[in-house]
Amino acid sequence: MAALMAQAKTSAARHIPTRSGSRDAGALGTSVRIRGKISGEGDLQILGSVEGDVTVRGDLTIGESARIESETLEASAVNIAGEVKGDVTATGPVRLGPTARVHGDLKGSEISIDEGAQFSGRIEADFELPASLGKR
Repeated sequence: MAALMAQAKTSAARHIPTRSGSRDAGALGTSVRIRGKISGEGDLQILGSVEGDVTVRGDLTIGESARIESETLEASAVNIAGEVKGDVTATGPVRLGPTARVHGDLKGSEISIDEGAQFSGRIEADFELPASLGKR
C-alpha cells in the first residue's frame, strides 16, 4: 500500500477564513480521498475522506461531509463538524459542532461540545478552576 503525502498548501487566490486569519490555507474538497499522512504549515479544511494522520501548524477544520480515520489529528485549533475516529490534540481550543461525530480522545487548551454532537472518549484540557471551586 503506497502512502500518499499531501502538502496542505494552496495559492493565495483561495482563502479559507479561519480563526488565525492565515492566508496560507489549504482545502481538501468533498470528492477528495486520501490514504496516508497529511502535514502542513498553514490552516487546513477537510471536506472529503482521510485515512491517516493529520498534522498542521495552523487551524484544522473538519467539515460536515468529512470522514477522518486516524491515530492522531494535531493542530493549533480544531473545529469538527464531521466524523472523526482517532485522537485529537490542539495547542489551542477544540470545538465539536452540533453535527460532529467523534470517537477518540480530545486534548486542548479548552474543549467545547455543542448540543447534538456525538462524542465517545476522554477529555484532557489545560485550565484552572475558579477560586469558588478551589480548596474549601
